[in-house]
Amino acid sequence: MVGKRMKKAGICLTAALYMLFYSSFAVNGMADRPPAGTEEESRKETFIGLSANDMTVRSLEYERQGALVIEALGRGNSREEQTGTEARFSSDEEAHSFGRYFNRYIYLGKEPVTLYSVREGEEDYAIFFSCDNPGLALGQHRQVQDKLAGLAGAARDLGDREKAEFFYQWIYNHVSYDESLQNRTVYHAVMEGKSVCWGYVSAYLSLCRMAGLTCEPVYRGNHAWNRIWLDGQWIYCDITWDKCLGGSTWKFMTQEEMDLDFLHNGL
Repeated sequence: MVGKRMKKAGICLTAALYMLFYSSFAVNGMADRPPAGTEEESRKETFIGLSANDMTVRSLEYERQGALVIEALGRGNSREEQTGTEARFSSDEEAHSFGRYFNRYIYLGKEPVTLYSVREGEEDYAIFFSCDNPGLALGQHRQVQDKLAGLAGAARDLGDREKAEFFYQWIYNHVSYDESLQNRTVYHAVMEGKSVCWGYVSAYLSLCRMAGLTCEPVYRGNHAWNRIWLDGQWIYCDITWDKCLGGSTWKFMTQEEMDLDFLHNGL
């Protein structure tokens, strides 16, 4: 039994972030990219803005702008290469940062949505998107949003720690680790019950934030987990590894305990 558990933990360790760049806002998604197959396209492009891993703190402004993009999905047409949104930023760097934040922390569907930064003035960068099926993307997003909102509502009368425990237990009970590595999104975790680590992390992050808790993702090596601000300190949980091992070793560890945890520190 121990050997089987360690094998499963090894799978979680080596595959955990396979999906983290699945739906990122890449420079290659820019609207003014050079034509495919040209020498210019083959050159390595400069990374613009912040990576999603660097934006772990919740941004209410990005969420406000993200709602505009979600709204625009309802007006999207798969026959159009790009569809405009009302989201605007004052710099290309900020637009790129937002795009990565949107796909990592705001959009909840599994249908790929690619964002573009298009300059429309001296200091005006508009967000456009392309998607093969905008209606499907919007529907998937709403499905997850409604499911998570219902769970957050069910915990409305609980204290902060009880809410954090309730969300942990729901995800633990309802999500299995996807050893095929094909299921990589919060949609896969919440609606289909199977995902690699980001599905666990994103579901917990979304639930906590919907319930008014301060929660952030933590990235290290090829893995990710969560931390929650409770009772004046950061408390950590790794639901993925706990589910893989069939226990609760990493359920609500203090900073001091995490500092001594050689498995996470060794990533």
